[in-house]
Amino acid sequence: MIRFVVVVSLLAACSKTASAPPAPPERTDLIKRGDQPLTIVGKTLDVGDPMPDVTLSGFKMEPIQLSALRGKLVVLSVVPSIDTKVCEVQSHRVSDALDLLPKGTEVYTVSRDLPFAQSRFHDEAVMRIKMGSDYKGGAFGKAFGLEVKETGLLARSVWVIAPDGKIAYRQIVADQSTEPDYDALIAAAKRAAGA
Repeated sequence: MIRFVVVVSLLAACSKTASAPPAPPERTDLIKRGDQPLTIVGKTLDVGDPMPDVTLSGFKMEPIQLSALRGKLVVLSVVPSIDTKVCEVQSHRVSDALDLLPKGTEVYTVSRDLPFAQSRFHDEAVMRIKMGSDYKGGAFGKAFGLEVKETGLLARSVWVIAPDGKIAYRQIVADQSTEPDYDALIAAAKRAAGA
């Protein structure tokens, strides 16, 4: 009987220390598609938070380390998939706004599309911005709190990261079937650059 109690006690103690980490928070009040709420998984970053150090994949599967962009003004245009109309329009509009942004601004479109699809889109659309893929493990979506539970894609959003590496502006588009506010994005980038 004593052996049984010891074994059960040991199993109980081991199971407590080996328990799974808590599930990330989920929000259904932040975004929707039309009138249907969508679930964001994870803590969404806010203005003033440091940009997470995550790695995206470039066209040739090369790593794009976000920490390497520190010291530069960065605009991130996040889209669910480049192969949808609204995402295509957003990518073009941000690319077209490049001349309105402070000189030297690093501009990336980020999606979960494969790098090969991004490369094809970039070449066919004659984009002037860079692209980064979050297909490999989803570290970007998890770190920024942009993962959409229902689709596994990223939430449509735009971000300005100041040269100090902190988030200076973010818009997570409430209705994911609509575009972000480009004028507000451009104004925020100019403020972050001190222009």
